[in-house]
Amino acid sequence: MKTAVIRHCRAAALAIISLATEPARAGDPATNAPAAPAPRVVACVGDSITWGGGGKNAYPTLLQAELGESWKVRNFGVNSRTARRDGKEFDLRPGDLDYRKTLNYTKSLSCKPDAVILMIGSNDAKPPNWEETGEAFRAGYADLIDDYLALDTKPVVVVGISPTVKGGGFTYGVTEKIVGGGVVPVQRRIAEEKGLPTVDCRAILDPHMDTAYSPDGLHPNAEGNALLAAAFAARLRELFSHAEGAEEKSHAESAENAETKPHAESAEGAEAKSHAENAESAEH
Repeated sequence: MKTAVIRHCRAAALAIISLATEPARAGDPATNAPAAPAPRVVACVGDSITWGGGGKNAYPTLLQAELGESWKVRNFGVNSRTARRDGKEFDLRPGDLDYRKTLNYTKSLSCKPDAVILMIGSNDAKPPNWEETGEAFRAGYADLIDDYLALDTKPVVVVGISPTVKGGGFTYGVTEKIVGGGVVPVQRRIAEEKGLPTVDCRAILDPHMDTAYSPDGLHPNAEGNALLAAAFAARLRELFSHAEGAEEKSHAESAENAETKPHAESAEGAEAKSHAENAESAEH
């Protein structure tokens, strides 16, 4: 029996040593180590300029590399899609090319984004899709933005102003006359009306017109996408650093108020007690 007791004590001692030497886990209440915050989610929404073939040179892929592991960038671009609700292809092929009819649209809404980059409108400039007033594009574009603003996560929606059409190749009927003269003014006006931040892709790519476009003169190449990714990354950091600063200020003020309140109550109590004692002394 004595041997059994000794064995039991040895087992208990080994268990204690094992627990004591086990490495601390992030978020373990026993160590008070905070868990790493979840990455911020960025939904990149748009047409083929956003999709970029979905490969390593697409601007959302390069944006992920720019932002790092504290962000999660999702590419929801779809070729040939429009903001207007009955978009058609340049050669009038049958089919409704409204972006909302795609699976990527549904996924973009359900990914719980903290930020949405919306860059769509070049396909709306195709001859079958653009009318003189641009009203169909304006209505569809505004509604698409509202879909993201209505999400429970309250994402920041960043409007990407459509790039200049360089031309020189087969641009699927898209011309700078319509993009620059029709699509872009609508994008700017709606962003202003809704108070949304913008990234002017035209201003970013125009100084590199000779080297930043693919041969069709419509889609940015790897260099152009890298320029766009850097610009979007800088804008997101700026926007979220302001949000973090406001949050930190709020926490600091709450902590200061919590600390000041007991002191104020103590001083008030001491003052009241002093008045009471003076009154009692005077009465006696």
